[in-house]
Amino acid sequence: MNDITDYDMADFLNPDRSDFMKPLRFFLVTDLHYFDTSFKASGSAYERRSRTDQKCIAETGAIIDAGFSRLADDKETEIILIPGDLVYRGEYQSHVGLREKLYKLRENGKRIFLITARHDYSENPVEFDGENEIPVKGMPREELRDFYREFGFDGAISEHKESMSYVARLQPGFRLLALNCDGDCKDFKGLWDDQMEWALEEIKKAHDAGDYIFAMTHYPLLPFSPFANLLGDAKLTDWEKRADEFADAGLSLIFTGHMHAQSLTQHTSPQGNTVTDIQTGSLVGCPCAYRKVTIDDKNVYVKSFTIEDFDWDKGCRTAQEYFRWRFDRMITDILDAMANDFAFFTRLFGGPEKNKKLKIPVTIAGKILQKLTLNGLGRLLCFKVDRSIENILVKDAALEIVRNVFVGDEPYVKGTPMYDAVSKLLKRLHPVTHIIEKKSDGNSVLSDLDDFVLSSIGDEAQMDYNCTIPR
Repeated sequence: MNDITDYDMADFLNPDRSDFMKPLRFFLVTDLHYFDTSFKASGSAYERRSRTDQKCIAETGAIIDAGFSRLADDKETEIILIPGDLVYRGEYQSHVGLREKLYKLRENGKRIFLITARHDYSENPVEFDGENEIPVKGMPREELRDFYREFGFDGAISEHKESMSYVARLQPGFRLLALNCDGDCKDFKGLWDDQMEWALEEIKKAHDAGDYIFAMTHYPLLPFSPFANLLGDAKLTDWEKRADEFADAGLSLIFTGHMHAQSLTQHTSPQGNTVTDIQTGSLVGCPCAYRKVTIDDKNVYVKSFTIEDFDWDKGCRTAQEYFRWRFDRMITDILDAMANDFAFFTRLFGGPEKNKKLKIPVTIAGKILQKLTLNGLGRLLCFKVDRSIENILVKDAALEIVRNVFVGDEPYVKGTPMYDAVSKLLKRLHPVTHIIEKKSDGNSVLSDLDDFVLSSIGDEAQMDYNCTIPR
């Protein structure tokens, strides 16, 4: 396992040092999900869509403009990497509008390298007007490569055209392996065998030339959290096989997106080689983050930023308060629906006919969650909760824990009152959890539910935002 240390660039940035090649600097922004400002985005149809979405869709233009302005102002960093989901749901006009924003960045001296992903081609694209979702023109997948040819493809030193993947030489000594992982555009979200063979050969060519090569894909290579192991959409379909192959080929670093989460995850192959997956949250969804990366001859230095402000009526909230409110609304609507709107709740999870028998227990659970505090839960299950958190509602604690998974640097580590409370709760639930563990059929993720939950709520390393790793 690589030894990760705290972020510190002071020594490395000394201009008098001459014992390494010119460092590579770049920005990493992902999951822009741009929704063109020419489209309507108001009314009940939009509210139904946006209330269950982490992303701020109507606001994307303003948020992206604010973020791109920050990138343009940084004169020492000219490279920008974007690993996919450029637009909301494949709207052709959204691609036109986003490309114009990329052109403006280029006019400010930026070199942009991007790949596309599944939100970038036709996915029943619509605009929203009152009660109506109105179909709009979509982007065919086969047109994406040429549409964005100026942003990585035309200058590539090698291409795997079938998958729209390429290799670019960013500057002397550094290469980017840009891997499109659309797979079959349906269930398979991974890398085809011939695509992987090409990628491994490109890694070898880079090493033979004495160049450092790293990769970017849209889907995470590695599950970023224990619960992500249970979600088929949270990592590459064949992640363990591909992670071992990359690590053993000498690819030690990959940048990813898709899950809209800030995380740093590592995997070591049976042969003892390690690959690090640095996943970046969506620029337009809480916490609305982007990264600045510097690589020298020894280390990779990562520093993260969030959108501090953007031109929008935020209801007297700061930008980060607004993003958090939007995220929280997505969860609280579900919890409120449990108690008060079972029809809405069941539409989210399988349809009313399938779930009618659950109406009474779900409604009762929802009503309880509206008022139950952590102290009340402790009394109910006979464990003591620290006074500093005893009046927090269980639903608010659950919401914060879920949000923290995506925001990163999860704070509830051993020794904190919340960790202690959750640990005691799990012990009280052992009669139930042990049954689940025994029925996990060898699923290592569920074989120890205490570890599964506790490692999800707290991150001892605290490296999801800023870090230094050996390259």
